[in-house]
Amino acid sequence: MSRRQLGWIFGLVVLLLAGWLLTLVGGETGTDEGLDLGARIGPDVAYLRIDRPGDPTIELVRRSDGWTVNGYPARDSLVDATVTGLDALPPGRLIARSPANHARLGLTAESAARVQVGPAGRPEADFLVGGAGADGRFVRLPDADEAYVVPAEVIDPLAGDETHWRDFMIARVDTAALHRIMIRRGEQVAAEMERPAGGAAWTVNGAPADSAVMRSYLMVLSRLEAMGFPADSFVYAADFEHPMATVNLYLDGGDPRAPDISLLFSTGLEHPDVLVRRADDPIVYAIDRRRANLLTTTAERLRAR
Repeated sequence: MSRRQLGWIFGLVVLLLAGWLLTLVGGETGTDEGLDLGARIGPDVAYLRIDRPGDPTIELVRRSDGWTVNGYPARDSLVDATVTGLDALPPGRLIARSPANHARLGLTAESAARVQVGPAGRPEADFLVGGAGADGRFVRLPDADEAYVVPAEVIDPLAGDETHWRDFMIARVDTAALHRIMIRRGEQVAAEMERPAGGAAWTVNGAPADSAVMRSYLMVLSRLEAMGFPADSFVYAADFEHPMATVNLYLDGGDPRAPDISLLFSTGLEHPDVLVRRADDPIVYAIDRRRANLLTTTAERLRAR
């Protein structure tokens, strides 16, 4: 065998070895070998299921009045943006072919979140979401060895827990239409604020109210958001039948005998925050003590000095 033939054989062996190594550790390819999840997902998705190892299943369901997550109100803007992003998701870039890479990419069945998009039981798309790299999030199909990378901003929300999806909004109040506020502490009326028809100045128990304090008060009420959601043990222990304080809000055009919005506050449960819920809604939220103290304050603090 000539030296030239030996050279060709040696070169062929090197090429075959290089190809085998690329297959083992994962090599880049063009988009023709990409995973096109967006092509499988339509714009009218009404159901997503996310199974995270060790955590409860997350079910996002579109209803007539918006999205829910495990039965709780969800942040519609977040879910809609995620669904829109999935529908327009560009094909993922192939980065690995061998299951030997799944562990380092967070794509094993024990580490990845499994996402199903589409009708329950017959999803349009079913894929695993793993860790993140410089180019995005790693994904693969449950029954395939190939791993891909896709834009992280679209996929990142799918790796969040239930709280990540929940709506933190307790109440939105049109403060321009608000004309009466009653604060009760236990069974006693602590303060009653009123704004006369056609007037701009608030009074508290018939005396002029401090305008700066009222501005802060109304600002908090206009968009009252929770800091989080208490554990079930705190929710079950809270006594909303006999709340620590109640804030009743009366809006123009409403029944003057019944508040349009009633906020119930509970404390003393060794929880670092104050628990609050609306009288017409069983969902319990946690807010910081600073805002809770302002909303349930006494007439003395509200009066003009």
